[in-house]
Amino acid sequence: MFAGVIVPGRGYGPQAPLLDLASEALADREMPVETVRWDVPDGLLNIGPEPFVRAHVAAAIHRLSMSAPDAQPVIIAKSLGSYAAVLAAERQLPAIWLTPLLHIEAVAEAIGRNPAPALLVGGTRDRSWLPEVATATGKRVVTITGGDHGLRPPGPLRAYAQVLGDVGTAIEEFLAQL
Repeated sequence: MFAGVIVPGRGYGPQAPLLDLASEALADREMPVETVRWDVPDGLLNIGPEPFVRAHVAAAIHRLSMSAPDAQPVIIAKSLGSYAAVLAAERQLPAIWLTPLLHIEAVAEAIGRNPAPALLVGGTRDRSWLPEVATATGKRVVTITGGDHGLRPPGPLRAYAQVLGDVGTAIEEFLAQL
């Protein structure tokens, strides 16, 4: 049995569309969910956010182990939450990385060395999304043409709704294959 650990971004909370979709996909499969909540301190990005993210995610995994001791965690993280990639690699945890910070070498390297399955989703208008780096990880990659850091493409909301549907389907397919 698997259980989800939802990890927000810096300004992208668990109620935001992409993470809400992930929570719904987990709930549809009756998978337990532990959601990380944080207030990101000013200047965190300047001093290195990995220890901050690690502490929050490790605590969430611990809480999950208390409520669902037989469940294997699946990390589902947005942006800043992708600093959990090092922890995921150390523990060989499957993960879904929504707009991972692939321009950060330690994040990209950790995703690639983790033997567990992973799904990476990013947009072509997001400067932290490097398609060639994503592909080099050897993991499943979904690239949203025109998508920004929130995966929203330019144009009408209908285009964004389609992207959300596509990402939701990719999340469902990934979870079904675990």
